[in-house]
Amino acid sequence: MITVTIEGKEIQTEPHKTIIEAAFENGIYIPHFCWHPDLAVSGNCRMCLVEVENMPKQVIACMTRCTDGMVVSVNSEKAIDAREAVMEFILINHPLDCPICDEAGECKLQDYTYKYSIGESRFDEEKNLKRKRVELGPEVMFDAERCISCSRCIRFCEEKVGDPQLTFVERGDRVTIETFPGKKLDNPYSMNVIDICPVGALTSTQFRFKARVWDMASTENVCPGCARGCSMNIWTRQNEILRLTPRENQYVNDFWMCDNGRLNSFKHTKENRVKEPSIKRDGVHTEVTWDEAIATVVGELKHYTKGQVAIIGSPYDMTEDAYALRKFADEVVQTPYLGIIEHRVEGDDDDFLIRSDKTPNMLGAKLAGVPSTDARYGLPGIIDALKDGSIRVLIVTDRNAFDNKELVEAIGDTVYVIAIVSNTSELTERAEVVL
Repeated sequence: MITVTIEGKEIQTEPHKTIIEAAFENGIYIPHFCWHPDLAVSGNCRMCLVEVENMPKQVIACMTRCTDGMVVSVNSEKAIDAREAVMEFILINHPLDCPICDEAGECKLQDYTYKYSIGESRFDEEKNLKRKRVELGPEVMFDAERCISCSRCIRFCEEKVGDPQLTFVERGDRVTIETFPGKKLDNPYSMNVIDICPVGALTSTQFRFKARVWDMASTENVCPGCARGCSMNIWTRQNEILRLTPRENQYVNDFWMCDNGRLNSFKHTKENRVKEPSIKRDGVHTEVTWDEAIATVVGELKHYTKGQVAIIGSPYDMTEDAYALRKFADEVVQTPYLGIIEHRVEGDDDDFLIRSDKTPNMLGAKLAGVPSTDARYGLPGIIDALKDGSIRVLIVTDRNAFDNKELVEAIGDTVYVIAIVSNTSELTERAEVVL
């Protein structure tokens, strides 16, 4: 370990650390655009210029390694002058369109203009105009005028995805970003470039102009798209989910999440919702009160022995729900038949985040006792018992259970199906009672 002093604070750090890394690890903020803790250093924005004692000029904190006894000033007069000059340079051709920019409210350039810029421009010539509303891919829109050439998006595709789809073209004030010839920005993680873009150059085709960041509420959650369980934030307005963004978790997903998780993992909250309990009468579902629905289920279950009832849990449910289901099976229905359906897409996984298990909580369900540890009473046993007619009642909590064709084929016309689910599907159409 070595000792360095940053902004008057003496800290211990490792010799391979850069100034900006040592500063952030010790709660000292250094403004930056191009540096990202999980990407390689490019050193091209110059926003992190700091003054180092006994060095002839300012240095960039993202690329300068710490040395023992180094004294760094982030807010000295020279460092402030350098930062203001960089901001003035970046803003020369930047459009003044904050009022219509999706990034407003979470834009580094907007924040830095307020905190670190001189607040006025000496540039009175016409700004350099570039392409706007360029579809780099199906999910990402590009505004070249807003781009500050930080290269974060380029480095992400190369380093994290392993598919270099973006590159710089042209030079000087005409430099811009394009996809390689014949390519689109269509990798499974393309929307991460929107998150790491420090300005409003890259925006979501799905979320554009939907809401301002200060009009939404953010809730910490976990992505249910696959078994990875990426930490994320759910952004809502007027009780409607508008977007999902990754939340930093170094043990699970670092700073990232896949496009499928962002776009599809919350669709079930908007479509085909079960709003009220219902009972099938003359082949048609009729909405009823909870008291009537529960009374109907209780009355039906009394007609059967414990060996005639089977329960299929859900790997989409919370662990607490799985525990309650296990307790319900053991103490209320007293059935040994307790199964669960795996939803795997073999081959649809990678070395980054995506997993072939497309459920969020199979492990949690198993730890809570679902399914039965006795193979005779798990899903294969339930299917066999359905085929031979020994099971007469089937209680299902997995909204995607009927994706399993073997189960569907095993359910005869006489089986009484009770569905406890959030969305309508083939399962709810077949069910006698939907809770």
